[in-house]
Amino acid sequence: MKDTLSRSMAWLHTWSGLVVGWLLFVIFVGGTIACFDKELDNWMQPWLHETVLPEQPRFDAAIARTAEQHPVAHSWYVLNGNERNRGTGNFAFFDDGSHWHETLHPVTGEPLPDVAGGDFFFELHYNLHAGNPGMYLVGLAGMMMLVALVAGIIIHKRIFRDFFTFRPRAGGQRAWLDGHNLTGVLGLPFHLMIAYTGVAIFMFSYVTAGVDTAYEGDVFHYFDVASDAYERPELGRPLERLHSLDALVADARQRLGQPVTWASVHHPDDASAIISFGGDHSRRVAWNFDQVHYDAADGRFLHHSRPDSAGYGTYTFLGGLHMAQFGGSTLRWLYFLLGLAGCVMLASGMQVWVAKRRREAGVGHALVRALNAGVVAGMPLAVAAMAVANRLLPWDLADRRAAEITLFCIAWLLAAGWGAWRDRRGRGWRDLYVGTAVLLLLVPVVNLVTTPASHLLATLPQGEWALAAVDLTALALGLAFAWLARRQHRCLALPDVAAATGTQEASA
Repeated sequence: MKDTLSRSMAWLHTWSGLVVGWLLFVIFVGGTIACFDKELDNWMQPWLHETVLPEQPRFDAAIARTAEQHPVAHSWYVLNGNERNRGTGNFAFFDDGSHWHETLHPVTGEPLPDVAGGDFFFELHYNLHAGNPGMYLVGLAGMMMLVALVAGIIIHKRIFRDFFTFRPRAGGQRAWLDGHNLTGVLGLPFHLMIAYTGVAIFMFSYVTAGVDTAYEGDVFHYFDVASDAYERPELGRPLERLHSLDALVADARQRLGQPVTWASVHHPDDASAIISFGGDHSRRVAWNFDQVHYDAADGRFLHHSRPDSAGYGTYTFLGGLHMAQFGGSTLRWLYFLLGLAGCVMLASGMQVWVAKRRREAGVGHALVRALNAGVVAGMPLAVAAMAVANRLLPWDLADRRAAEITLFCIAWLLAAGWGAWRDRRGRGWRDLYVGTAVLLLLVPVVNLVTTPASHLLATLPQGEWALAAVDLTALALGLAFAWLARRQHRCLALPDVAAATGTQEASA
C-alpha cells in the first residue's frame, strides 16, 4: 500500500506541476517583481526623482481634474505620492466595474506620462491581464500548486538531507533534481503560504454559495458590509458644492491616528456624496481598512469605521500576508529572494521531466522542451528588454505604457521563437542566457546615459537606495545569467556530456 501511495503521489506531483508549470512560472516572476512594484514604478519615472514631496497630502487639485473629465462616476479616488512612488495616482471608478487612471506631479498637479512599471507585473501576477477569466485561471494554477506541494512532501523521503545536497557538477537530470529539491525545501513554508493565501484572496469569487445566499450574489455588497464601508442612499439631486478635501486632512489624521495616504469621493454627482480618508497597509500584517467619512457638502464628520470582525480580520490578515506591504524593505527582499527560489524550483522541476524522458522523441517531449526554453529562458529576457526600453523610448511619447508593454510582448515572442528553434543540443538556452545577460547589464548603462540624476553615480552618494537597488539588482542578475551562459557554452563543447544528458538540461 505504501508503494502504491508513493507511486500515486509521484504521478500527482509530476503532472499537477507540469500541466500548469509554465503558467506558475509566469505568475511567480510577476509576483516576485511586484514585491517592489512601487519602487519599480518610481525608477521608471525619472522626471520625479528630484521632486520633494509636500509635507501635507494635496487632494483638491487632483479631484478637480477628475471632476472636469468624469463628472458622473461611482467614485473618485486619489492616492498620494510617497517615498516608494512619488507620483500621485488619480482614479475614477464607474458602476460597470471599469476605471480611468492618470499619474499627476505631486507638487504641480500636472499630468505625467504613464509607465507600465510594477503595476504591469502585479496585474500579470493575479489575472494575467485577462480580467476575470485570467483570475480564475490563476486560481486554478494556485490550487494545483498546492496539490503538487503536498504530494511532493509525501514522496520526499529525504527532505532534510536533500536540503544540504546540491551537485551542479553532476550535470543533467541529477543537477536539475538537486536544484529542484534544494529550492523546494528551502522555500517550502513560503511556497505553501503564498499558494494558499493567493487562492484565499479570491475565495468569494471561487466559492460563491455564501454570497449568493446572503447577498444575492452581490460580492461588492458583502465587502461593504464586512469592512464597514460607509455610504448613503442616493437622493436624486445634484451636489451643489464639493467641500475642500485638503481642509479635512488634519482632522482625518487625528481621528485615524496615522498619516492620510488616500482620499475618495463616493457618488460625487449626488447630494448624498461623502468624502473618505484612509492610510496605507504598512502598519500591520492585515490590510488597513480604517477609514473616516465626511459629508461632501459641508465637511461635517459622519462616521469612523469599526474594527474588523474576527472572520473578516482573518481574511485581511491572509491577504496582507500575501501582499507583503508590512515589514518594510527587509521583508520585501525576503519575499523577493524566496520568489526567485520559487522560479528556480518550477523551472528545474520542468527540466527534470525533460531529462527523465530525454530518450523519447515524441511530439509531447519536443513541446515541453520548446515551452521550457520559450517561457523559462524567454520571459526574463522580455523583462530586461522592458527596463531598457523605458530609458530609450522618447520621454514625450504619448502612450509610454502601451509602448513598453508592446515591446515586452514582442521581445518575449521573439525570444520564445528563437529559443524553441535553437533548442537543439541546448543552443536556445545559451543564446537566451546571453541575450538576457547583455540586456540586464545594459540597464545601468542606459540609465547613466539617459538620466542626469537617477544613475548609480548619483543615487549611491545621495543614499537613494530604492533607485540604486534597481540598477544593482539588474547588475547582479546580469552576472548570474552571464555565468549560466558560460556554463551552458562549456557544456555544448563536451560532446560526451551532451550525448549522455542532453545539453539543454546541463546548467542547473
